[in-house]
Amino acid sequence: MKYPRVNLLKKSEQRYQGVVSRRFLLVSIVVTPILFITILSGVKLIQYTAVQSSLKSSGQIWAGLKPRLALYKNEQRSLAANRRAMELIAGWQGTQVPLSKLLAEIQDSIPASIQLSRLAIRGEPKTSIYDKPEDFTLDYTLTVQGVAQGDRAEDVVIGLRKDLLKTEYMGATFDSVNLGSMRKRTGREGQTMREFSLVGSGAEGGGQ
Repeated sequence: MKYPRVNLLKKSEQRYQGVVSRRFLLVSIVVTPILFITILSGVKLIQYTAVQSSLKSSGQIWAGLKPRLALYKNEQRSLAANRRAMELIAGWQGTQVPLSKLLAEIQDSIPASIQLSRLAIRGEPKTSIYDKPEDFTLDYTLTVQGVAQGDRAEDVVIGLRKDLLKTEYMGATFDSVNLGSMRKRTGREGQTMREFSLVGSGAEGGGQ
């Protein structure tokens, strides 16, 4: 015998018998994306604020460093200019003839029978622009004037011209020493004399 079943619950009072209700699922589907977007926007806002703060801090640091950087660059340029000047000075010292040693060589080459009346060494710059040490090299000229005494006075003068070029610094500075003039002259006591002039021309790139 079957008995009729009567549902005494109203439809509004009925509950979903599953683990999650349909209403909860519907609310979750709508609310979850909104919460995700809200959280993501918050994170981005925090990151943006942090970046802005970092940029502001970096800008302040750069504002303080910029004058120092400009000063550093100026000092670097000054140091480079000073270094260049020191290199040129060192190069200049290396291209100049040590005159004291040159004069000592000339003095040692003069025989006792020759009396000098004039000795001149002049150096003329090869260029007016000095970009490298070699530009400081000078063109040297030498003038030696004097009087040779004795019967072999003429030979002594010619020998002096050759001997001068055999010395270290004279040979490096001058590529030739030529006889400029020579004339016979008689001394007060009637001795034979030769009044002479020697001219030296600078060697290419001469200098020590």
